[in-house]
Amino acid sequence: MTTRVKTNWWLLLLTGIIFLILAGKIMMHPVESILGLAFFIGWASLIAGIFQVGFSLSAKGILSNWQWRLFSGIINIIIGIIFLSHPAITAQMLPIIFGFWMMFVGVSTFFNGIREKSSNAPGGFIDMLLGVLITIGGIWVSYNPAVEAAMLTWVMTLIFIFYGVYFVVISLQLSKRK
Repeated sequence: MTTRVKTNWWLLLLTGIIFLILAGKIMMHPVESILGLAFFIGWASLIAGIFQVGFSLSAKGILSNWQWRLFSGIINIIIGIIFLSHPAITAQMLPIIFGFWMMFVGVSTFFNGIREKSSNAPGGFIDMLLGVLITIGGIWVSYNPAVEAAMLTWVMTLIFIFYGVYFVVISLQLSKRK
């Protein structure tokens, strides 16, 4: 593993911290308006996407799965921009948009896990398991858009906690690699 990947592990750590902060914000205000959630999710997705793209580009040609992280980061940036540009429409469509986003992230994370497992990179099995859980959550949210806002906030909180912990664990594993 090259110096670039070893020295840029902190980008994944920041991504995890952002998702954990977002989960904490949602937990502290579960009844808060869906408009506020669209705003918070927009910023978290935008910033996390930028960090994912930065890490992916630094790992280009080094890690075999850098393209999946790059693609996922770009999608996060696009989702963040959409959420921040049209908060009223986003608030109405949030369950459906969030569900499809969860499905994309879940499938992307699952296939990233397969590649990591085959190349003996850290986190392969965790990626695969997390990918399945996120995809199931996305399907559930997408096909039940009338779910109450409070329930949606708890589902989002759990997903963000899992996603945040995942990035923290992977970044710490990468920081210890020689």
